[in-house]
Amino acid sequence: MLSLAKNAPDQLLAPGSDLRALIDRGLKSSFWQLRLPEGLERQYLSDSIEARVLHTQRAGWFALFVFNAFLVVDWLMAADVFWQSVLIRIGVFSPLGMAILLNAERLVRTGKTRDWVSVSDWMSLLSGWAAALSLAVILWMSHSPWVHYCHAGFLVIVIYGNLVQKLRFPFAIVFSAGVLAVHGAGVALTANFPPAIRMAMVLMLLVTVSFTLVANYLLERATRRRYLLAQRDAQMVDELSALNAQLQRLSRSDVLTGVANRRHFQAHLQEAVSRTRGSDAALSLLIMDVDHFKAYNDRYGHPAGDECLRQVALALQGDLRHPADMVARFGGEEFVVVMQEADEAAALIAAERLRQAVEALHMRHEGSECSAVVTVSVGTATLCPRGEAAVADRLLSHADRALYEAKRGGRNQVRAYRHA
Repeated sequence: MLSLAKNAPDQLLAPGSDLRALIDRGLKSSFWQLRLPEGLERQYLSDSIEARVLHTQRAGWFALFVFNAFLVVDWLMAADVFWQSVLIRIGVFSPLGMAILLNAERLVRTGKTRDWVSVSDWMSLLSGWAAALSLAVILWMSHSPWVHYCHAGFLVIVIYGNLVQKLRFPFAIVFSAGVLAVHGAGVALTANFPPAIRMAMVLMLLVTVSFTLVANYLLERATRRRYLLAQRDAQMVDELSALNAQLQRLSRSDVLTGVANRRHFQAHLQEAVSRTRGSDAALSLLIMDVDHFKAYNDRYGHPAGDECLRQVALALQGDLRHPADMVARFGGEEFVVVMQEADEAAALIAAERLRQAVEALHMRHEGSECSAVVTVSVGTATLCPRGEAAVADRLLSHADRALYEAKRGGRNQVRAYRHA
């Protein structure tokens, strides 16, 4: 079974290239143009190499069987050189063909490492030429009156290379030319070749080459077009996925501050409660309010107030304790922070750090009654769910009570909820 490592470069297209434009250009290209635009050609060769080699192997084993099965024809029409045919077909050609087929993976892997993207085509082309040369030698050695009709075997070789192996079109042209050359040399070197049969064989081979090359071109063009369509579909799926992810982020984010919105916070809090329930881990919630924010808006204007909230949100995000903690805008000038696996002491430390981070912004607040700069008051609450119901609601209620106490105590401070 074929199993090739993906050694091709991760990015074969030129940096900054517009993939959609390249694909569209390829789909709109002239009927007579096979090569894909720019880096798409190399990408196509790299993406198709494994399937190409697998096809080469399967078709090669079948062709090797057919090639040796023609010993029956040799016995019937070239009996005088039958054992020489056995030696050429089974003793020489078959071992070489089997060696190539058995080592096809290794050869192609080496080819990919050294940037030999056409190694599979070369294997098919050279094996086809070798088969044509073997047939020519057999026919040249025989003096049977029927041997002239065996030249029809060259038709089979052309069909094998151009249609069964489906050589890429430039290789198919070179392959066909080589077979025609070998056949022409065989005809020229064969004595007493009946002119009528010679003409018939040459014409049949020329027609076979012409028809198979046309079919080969159409097959390759269709294959490349399917590849481009698949790439376009894949890109559209990626773009839709990215757009969907962006919409998901937007639906969970506060438009003004960029932190999580209230809806996302509530869902996240419920998930945190579910994960914590059944364990001894504590869950903490912080609620904070920008002190005297209405006075800030009245003095500096709403645009300045919006910028103030953005700066506060950035400060809160930058000083979270752990990546699993989440800050969200709860509404107006209120923010909340969900802290998983955080006891009351950890919550108080985090709350004080966040309060100091906001104060350290040094945003002037002449309308504040507790400080000359923007500050926040913070309330914290901690619970261990342990199967209790309505934990999220209780956490919110307790943290809100603690925030009320922080405001009543003079603001710009942290208070923890204490059970009565």
